[in-house]
Amino acid sequence: MAKTKQLYADNGVELSKSTISVGDEVTLFYSGLLAKSGADSVYAHIGYGDNWEHKEFIPMEKVADVFRATIKVNHPDKLNIAFKDSIDNWDNNSYQNYSFNVSTKSSKSSASKTKKTSAKAKSSTAKSEEVKEKAETKTAKTKTASAKSTTKSTAKKSSAAEKTTTSKKSKAAKK
Repeated sequence: MAKTKQLYADNGVELSKSTISVGDEVTLFYSGLLAKSGADSVYAHIGYGDNWEHKEFIPMEKVADVFRATIKVNHPDKLNIAFKDSIDNWDNNSYQNYSFNVSTKSSKSSASKTKKTSAKAKSSTAKSEEVKEKAETKTAKTKTASAKSTTKSTAKKSSAAEKTTTSKKSKAAKK
């Protein structure tokens, strides 16, 4: 159960976390009026917001004198809970229900996972950029080497052509 005293602990209603966020899975513990009255089974009736949207009944498991169920928090509106037993007796906190605020911010563990994933993505992008840069540098070096080789080859041909021309002029002058 949560480490701090919760709003409805005196009524026998507690959540495994004192602060809940969208995406959290929380365990609901119930040892309230219905459990104390000998209910053989209890259902958590949950809904979100003032109009109890996305309503559902969740069967609770009895362990000793406490009923429990896991709830996946799927909506950002406040989470409302009431309890009913198998013969339709209700515990709805005297028509006030048991309501819990839901944070739209992700939980610490979820935020931590997001940061780690983001860091991995950045690292992967950096490595990809580094590989790309190395490949571009290698390509540039290859082009430079090829250009130097072509220049040398052209210079040799040019030099050979000049020698041939000079040699021909020289022979023509001798005649």
